[in-house]
Amino acid sequence: MIHIKKNTSNKDPRLNSSVLTPKSAIITATIVMIYSGILLSIYDNISFIPENEYYLVGSILALIIVASICIATVSTYVHYIKYTKPLLRIARAARAVSNGDYSIQVPPHRNDGKIDEIEALNIDFNNMIKDLSETEILKNNFISNISHELKTPIAIISNYSTLLDEDNLTEAEKLEYIKKIRSTSDDLSALISNILQISKLDNNQIEVNIEEFDLSEELVQCILGFEMIMDQKNLDLDLNYPEQLIIESDPGLLKIAINNILSNAIKFTPDNKKLTINLSADEKNDLVAISISDEGCGIPQDSIRYIFDKFYQADSSHATKGNGLGLVMVKKIVALLGGFIDVSSVVNEGSTFVITLPKSKS
Repeated sequence: MIHIKKNTSNKDPRLNSSVLTPKSAIITATIVMIYSGILLSIYDNISFIPENEYYLVGSILALIIVASICIATVSTYVHYIKYTKPLLRIARAARAVSNGDYSIQVPPHRNDGKIDEIEALNIDFNNMIKDLSETEILKNNFISNISHELKTPIAIISNYSTLLDEDNLTEAEKLEYIKKIRSTSDDLSALISNILQISKLDNNQIEVNIEEFDLSEELVQCILGFEMIMDQKNLDLDLNYPEQLIIESDPGLLKIAINNILSNAIKFTPDNKKLTINLSADEKNDLVAISISDEGCGIPQDSIRYIFDKFYQADSSHATKGNGLGLVMVKKIVALLGGFIDVSSVVNEGSTFVITLPKSKS
């Protein structure tokens, strides 16, 4: 169980300075008291005789007016520099963002490196704009990619359906076209299913059902589901796992994650190569790790950072079957279960994916 310590104080823990400090308040009060003392001294040292009565009143009024103007001017300037100017800057930036400019950033208003209330607001505002910018880019890419991914299978189904209307087709050709339509329909169904699943994960609509189960048995069952494909490719399997490994997690969601990694490993591994799967437990840290390694084409280093992005495929030629959503779903599921996923790869040698999960939810 993860314990989050809540900050019950009203003060932002980042702040190491303040726009209005007790020190400035004390200085202001001291100035007011000194000024009052001067007025009292003048009042006490000038006698109230008729010839200087008007002089006394005029002097006091003049001092009050001059001091009030000075204090008001300084106060207004300080208020403008410390409050109004930075807030107007943020207001202008917010107006630019509302007009679609996500590149704007608010510059710091302090030069001493300290963080006060306004500086904290600047930092949070800039971070918000960065997040909005990334979201906008992802949204545009998502629309572009999903349009492409949906258009391709629909075009294939349409083309083969048109061919089936021809009268000169042999029975073998008809069966082949029907097989292509069925296969493409399955791909389209899987794509839509993955999109809906990811949407639910993004919006926290997936219900996590935690229960005790044997991860060793669950892993073996997942592998057996790919037995026929591995036999067709004549893949050698090196499997290492404890006889029993009881964990607390959601077996249904975990099965989706394992199957996706296994499917990719088999898909990208050439015939007559080897898969290596290891299941281990770290009793000291209460963690379990599932490692799946292949001897496939590998992933270029400049592509690894993007493989968990929606619709991203390291194979840009789309020569391999897939829509670039499987790993996105895996990462979200693993995070939902309190774990994380790591990947290492060498081009032309293979890739290794490691899913690390808490052994228990306590």
